[in-house]
Amino acid sequence: MRKPRYIYCLEGNWNTNPRSKQSIRPILDILYYSAGIRYVYRKCNTKDEFFEYLQQFTFKRYKNYRILYIAFHGQPNGIQIGRDFVTLSEIADVLEGHLSGRIVHFGSCSSMRTKRANIDDFMNRTKANLVSGYRKQVDFIESTAWEMIYLYSVGDTGVNKSGSLCLRLIFHSATIAGILSTTSFPKITSVTSPICIESISLHK
Repeated sequence: MRKPRYIYCLEGNWNTNPRSKQSIRPILDILYYSAGIRYVYRKCNTKDEFFEYLQQFTFKRYKNYRILYIAFHGQPNGIQIGRDFVTLSEIADVLEGHLSGRIVHFGSCSSMRTKRANIDDFMNRTKANLVSGYRKQVDFIESTAWEMIYLYSVGDTGVNKSGSLCLRLIFHSATIAGILSTTSFPKITSVTSPICIESISLHK
């Protein structure tokens, strides 16, 4: 029997149409109703809202939420919230020391396209076990579908000394399913015990 799993998700706006319902939330519903993975979802329309909800993630009542899922438009070394750019370092300022035993996934284009030193700084300051994201532009539907598999799988396997192997199996399954555009595994490197997935390459 699987242990209960929890996801804390922050999502931005994907376009300027106020009536748009484009969202990654449906995959969270699928994970909940089909796999029992509970989640907290917060829509962030502004930079201030993002930092407010990010700060709340550090509260004791969310201690069981081991996966932080940040879904926004992205740029190298950060995320885009409307006209505001938020760097990995600014996010680490809020999460510093709070991510031991936790996973962070940036569902945002190109956020991991940055110097390795910036990723190391984020992991070392936050104490995250694993940080994942994209170094390239990705298609919304393809990446969202893949992220559902990823969040389901990585939450189940956990992150330990064999984490690299577990993640490779996850990516292999995604490749077979035709979700990944490359037949090679993403680049997976280790920083002491944490694991950082630097490149998840999806075709447009």
